Amino acid sequence: MSASPYPPVRRVVTGHTPEGESSVLKDMHQPPRFWYPGATSPIYDLHWTSEAPARLDTELTSPNREWVDESLGHPEVVSPNGSVFRALDMAPGDSSPWHRTESCDYVIVMKGIISLELQHGEPTVLKTGDVIVQRATMHRWVNKSAVEWATIYYVAVPAIPVEVGGKKLEAYFPPQ
Repeated sequence: MSASPYPPVRRVVTGHTPEGESSVLKDMHQPPRFWYPGATSPIYDLHWTSEAPARLDTELTSPNREWVDESLGHPEVVSPNGSVFRALDMAPGDSSPWHRTESCDYVIVMKGIISLELQHGEPTVLKTGDVIVQRATMHRWVNKSAVEWATIYYVAVPAIPVEVGGKKLEAYFPPQ
């Protein structure tokens, strides 16, 4: 499998100077990572907050007066008390494992065609520009193209677990 033909995601993070003026804190290409060994689809951790409302003043309050980047090094799919912003380049023929997160996910298909599969009903084919509000359901993403890569961006916000018939539908992401 070849590497993604898309360039790494450029991430620009804004903040404040000690005088309260707006400024760019970070402007860089975010390094890709992979969910598990042998994975072919790179994911980009773009932003992570550990609480809501989010603290947006670490460049003013940290001991060294630098912005604290919480986005790197989190193995969790969802921030339990904050939010997550990620991008995923999905290789041709690749699919995510079936999974459920205790979150409301706002997903945008940026490039290509991707299929959203749920436990009930036909797969939903999504094209560039389509958006999905993914509400803590068991699902998977599939790139059914044999040649074209696809890219999705998403924000995940923690949610109260769904209960059906008195049973909590718990988060599930298979170990790899």
